[in-house]
Amino acid sequence: MSAEAGMMPLVRAMQLADSGFPSGVFAFSWGLESALADGRVDRHSLPGWVLAELQGRWHGFDRLALAGGFRATGAALGDWFATIDRLMPVERLRGASVQAGEALFAAARALRIGLDPAAVAAERAGLGHFTVVHGHFLAVSGLDLAAALAVSALAMARGCFSAAVRLGAIGAIAMQRELAALAPRIAALAADLPAPGTLPAGFSPLSDIALMRPRDGRLFIN
Repeated sequence: MSAEAGMMPLVRAMQLADSGFPSGVFAFSWGLESALADGRVDRHSLPGWVLAELQGRWHGFDRLALAGGFRATGAALGDWFATIDRLMPVERLRGASVQAGEALFAAARALRIGLDPAAVAAERAGLGHFTVVHGHFLAVSGLDLAAALAVSALAMARGCFSAAVRLGAIGAIAMQRELAALAPRIAALAADLPAPGTLPAGFSPLSDIALMRPRDGRLFIN
């Protein structure tokens, strides 16, 4: 293998993890917008909120949903989309997940990245959840599962901090400092490869409640 070929997976992972990649999650705050407005989170407690989201929502649910989407093809992939849909009891979160997934499907079409017909069928059925299609998208793009999980975990953390920056709760430099401090924990969570077929079971009650609270004048979808 040439040196150039050996570097391609890393370059590809960096591209797919870039905040400018049109994945659709830029419009989501995972409940942080409401939590900040209600005074439940401030710039001091923000890193703890992000870590709780990584441990409760990402590691407990998104990591397994993504791994299933990464590994499955054909009918098994379609079944996994349906399974994840059934495991999402919070309607607002379920709708946001499908909406973010639609943006990723659109990006795949624009970039001429061919997805499994079962994934396309799930999108048409309104079951195209982001974490599942993200896993499938990263697999088709040539990443291995460990790199795909690292991309996903980093995107979750950076997305939360980025939302806080846009909401005026933290500055851009402070965001990078806090993200760097969390990097070892992000790497450890992403390195935990789930066993095939393991069902997600996340626990993030504070952000789930924040997601369900109605609020006028939202900057983010959730």
